[in-house]
Amino acid sequence: MFSFDMITMLTNISDTQYFCIGVGGGGGWLPTPDFFDPEDLDLDNWVLAAASFGAKYAVLTAQHCSGFSLWPTDIYKATGFNYTYSTTSSPFRGGGYDLVGAFVAACNKRGILPGIYYSLNQNYYLNVAGGKVLNTSHVPGQAGNVTQELYGEIVLAQLEELWTNYGELAEIWFDGDCKTVPGISQQIAQLQATLQPHAIAFQGCSSLNNIRWVGTESGKPGYPLWSTSQNCAYGQGSPTGNVFCPAETDTVLAAFDMWFWRSGIPLRSLADLQQVYYDSVGQNTNLLLNIAPNRTGTVDFEAADLYEQYGSWIAGCFSQPLLQASGEGTAFYLSSDTPVTFNHIVISEDQTYGEAVTEFFVAATLSDGIVNVLSGQSVGHKFVRPVQPVTTTNVMLTITSSLSSPNITQFAVYNC
Repeated sequence: MFSFDMITMLTNISDTQYFCIGVGGGGGWLPTPDFFDPEDLDLDNWVLAAASFGAKYAVLTAQHCSGFSLWPTDIYKATGFNYTYSTTSSPFRGGGYDLVGAFVAACNKRGILPGIYYSLNQNYYLNVAGGKVLNTSHVPGQAGNVTQELYGEIVLAQLEELWTNYGELAEIWFDGDCKTVPGISQQIAQLQATLQPHAIAFQGCSSLNNIRWVGTESGKPGYPLWSTSQNCAYGQGSPTGNVFCPAETDTVLAAFDMWFWRSGIPLRSLADLQQVYYDSVGQNTNLLLNIAPNRTGTVDFEAADLYEQYGSWIAGCFSQPLLQASGEGTAFYLSSDTPVTFNHIVISEDQTYGEAVTEFFVAATLSDGIVNVLSGQSVGHKFVRPVQPVTTTNVMLTITSSLSSPNITQFAVYNC
């Protein structure tokens, strides 16, 4: 996720959630649009950083908690409201620069699927928290005379712009659930079904292509993680959940849960990011790793270098299995004429008709007999585990419990 907002421009405020009322900050001051002037903005630089660690899709915060729109929004005809807190009122590149459009173009150029984050839960420009217009005094720069009904119209009009003007999106991302604004959830669901029927929706308003929050932003959710959940509730899910609603793990590259750029904030170690991979991708979730461009509009060299190291580790570790098998059934065998040494196990299953495996174990033949290497519950899209090095000629996967006949697309061992 590319986190870029008015807060990125402000060097005198340490709390990057400053405009998120009741979440991490409380606001108190709204900078004017002329503060938004990322002089060296380079969207290719952003997308190259994402591509370097193997990203398949990328999400831009088109509008975060401040309410500043990174595109020249124009919803006056639809709502009667002149939404001036946007790039239209910024001096950047002559005013009216469409950063969302440039982002989508950069993604398409590099073969990365674009997605859009839109904050309807928080909008400091409109004095909105938890999806509701607050009945409090305004600070300079905030829009007055915004009713709850008008706010709903603004949300729908801006979503229509974002979902109409930039082609097919891979993901639409709602922070804090899209159902917080009273009375418009069904309209949002209908709008998505009409304008972006193929996009996955993070915490969406309908059951259409929904994915859920994993329940933590640490990058290290607990195990097991199931592809189904009761009514798509966030968290670990349940093998008996009533909705197929896989989880997405969203986390940051910087320390201290810092989603937006701040000078001097240390980055996580490569070893820590490797554990994030095991706990997210390796536990049946997507991984959405934050990229926080700096106030000039580029990704810091140190951050770009770490992304590249991360991508090199993933590609180097999992590009070539020592042994692998696939097929339908409950028992799978990997055999070699000569001993092989492995320290990673990868299992994947076909989820076309839902997640099947609910319990399994992996064993290996050693000189003193068969030894259990690990056991688990959920497999889903992918199960990845590092193990102590094992040297053997035979490795076995046994599925001891399943909801239906398992179709294993990969059972493999690696050494890295």
